[in-house]
Amino acid sequence: MNCSAEPPSRSLTVYPSGKKASFTPGTPFNEVVKSIARPPHMPCGGKGRCGKCKVLFKEGAPSPTPTETAVLTETELAQGYRLACQTILDGDAVVYLHDHKIAQGEKILATGVTRAVPLNPWVTKRFARVPEPSSGDLRSDMDRVNEVLGVSPHGGNVHLEHVRSIPGILREAEFRITGVFAGPELVTIEPGDTSSECFGVAFDIGTTTLAGYLVDLNTGTQVGVASAVNPQTRVGDDVISRINYVGEHLDGLKHLQSLVVSEMNRLVARMVRQANIRPENIYESVVVGNTCMTHLLLGVDPRNLALAPYVPVFSQSLTVEAAEIGLKINNSGQVHILPNIAGYVGADTVGTILASSIHEDDSIVLAVDIGTNGEIVLGSRNLLLACSTAAGPAFEGAHITHGMRAAPGAIDRVWVENGDIRFTTVGNHRPTGICGSGLLDAIACLLEVGIIHPGGRILDSSEVPQNHARLKNRLVNGGFVLSSAEQSAHGVPIAITQRDIREVQLAKGAIAAGIRTLMEYLKVRVDDLSAVVLAGAFGNYMRKRSAIAAGLIPDVPVSKVRSVGNAAGEGAKLALISSEERRVAEEIARFVQYIELTTDPGFQDRFAESLAFGSWPGSGSS
Repeated sequence: MNCSAEPPSRSLTVYPSGKKASFTPGTPFNEVVKSIARPPHMPCGGKGRCGKCKVLFKEGAPSPTPTETAVLTETELAQGYRLACQTILDGDAVVYLHDHKIAQGEKILATGVTRAVPLNPWVTKRFARVPEPSSGDLRSDMDRVNEVLGVSPHGGNVHLEHVRSIPGILREAEFRITGVFAGPELVTIEPGDTSSECFGVAFDIGTTTLAGYLVDLNTGTQVGVASAVNPQTRVGDDVISRINYVGEHLDGLKHLQSLVVSEMNRLVARMVRQANIRPENIYESVVVGNTCMTHLLLGVDPRNLALAPYVPVFSQSLTVEAAEIGLKINNSGQVHILPNIAGYVGADTVGTILASSIHEDDSIVLAVDIGTNGEIVLGSRNLLLACSTAAGPAFEGAHITHGMRAAPGAIDRVWVENGDIRFTTVGNHRPTGICGSGLLDAIACLLEVGIIHPGGRILDSSEVPQNHARLKNRLVNGGFVLSSAEQSAHGVPIAITQRDIREVQLAKGAIAAGIRTLMEYLKVRVDDLSAVVLAGAFGNYMRKRSAIAAGLIPDVPVSKVRSVGNAAGEGAKLALISSEERRVAEEIARFVQYIELTTDPGFQDRFAESLAFGSWPGSGSS
């Protein structure tokens, strides 16, 4: 007889909602909380490195783990703070979850520079009246439909559901139908004249954010737009964290695919409400994203992208049935993914090149999309080179002591005024942290006033130049305080620490070294650059002078630097409304030459040289 008893269940109460969940002692905190609340954001993928998933136990705080002891301060531990990704619950507890709804109010870039193209969508509609059968006309229903719609009768691939639907639709609509075409292929027919209801949706699936664009394919007009944080960020901010998640969890790939498709469906629902149409009126989606994101969207294992020689499962464009991946548009709808260039230069880069027309430029243009992976393109219509460099998520607020995304309360702009440091925040809220654009501004300002040495060291108060002596009081515990505890929204000073400076140096050093590598391959100098194109959200919101002052981009005249916003999404829209632009996208992917930085013998030296702030290394020379 087995007399052993199950351990009694315990209760976790979560505030401010007041919801409760039962658990068995020894259960990880995140496993319990996810049934009643959204788990805290974990930029490092739950490894306990970033310290961003802090939760406050009001009662029953578990004993801190060694990781928590290393990451959190003694004061925080004493107050009851723990890391959600590390904490193991062992008894009844009451916890307060800070506002982890990272999508609410966040600045997400959904617009970009584009250009006008002739309207020629891949998906079209044709209305026709079909001759009714008679004793003198015994052709099959399918033959008579094909004839009036101009479809070749010589076999080919046929959608079985289309064939099954033909007799009912013909007779229900009294032989008045609309054919839906994908290129030359008849995909389905609809009863009556629905030719005015033909829409498509373009998506840019970023590592951090998603942007969707609803387009009327009869006019090329955008009729809806929506954006959101990529829900995959719950398991990690960067692609490596997500690839690791796939390898570490049995259903990891399926889970990540489900997260992104569900969010795409929510964006579709928002956009169709804006345009007052139905999801069934959408017949195609064109998608761009980095190589890992497109793999995850299709449920294709991306793990080889993290292993040398970093080979993707596919690089060419792919067209799949929307229903296969669960995208809720028309039942016969298709999803077309633009081609990738390499393992870490994806369809989003193809979209950026397409929208900004770099491939048609006679002069040398540098394009940079700064994110967790920095994609860099350099060249002209004669030759385009591309590379990707692991910048890390510092510019998106991760691994920065008070870093955050561009949500309300984030310090987003910093400047020097009357010998003091001033700042603004997103939404003019009281400061809660600092986002990438504010971080870059702050470093540029501290370089300007001599608080930071070009090598990256924060000076001691005794070393501060006399003309900026009033800033000495802001130097506390080896960091520089931007916002006092009294100013901040949470009563904690917001400072830039020495570790934060090093994180930025690593990120900006990687970007700069990638740029310098491509410049050396092309044998061009800074003076040879006709333009520096900044793509993506960070490139759009950061101040150009700050980027140049920090040495993130070449020190060209500011007039040569232009932001193109979400050019990747604009490229997807072009491919949605123009079959010719879709063909050009294919050519771009084949035309661009990829440079693998890990095998370049001079990259590490350039990286080391690029860590210092200030003027561009080798400015005026190759």
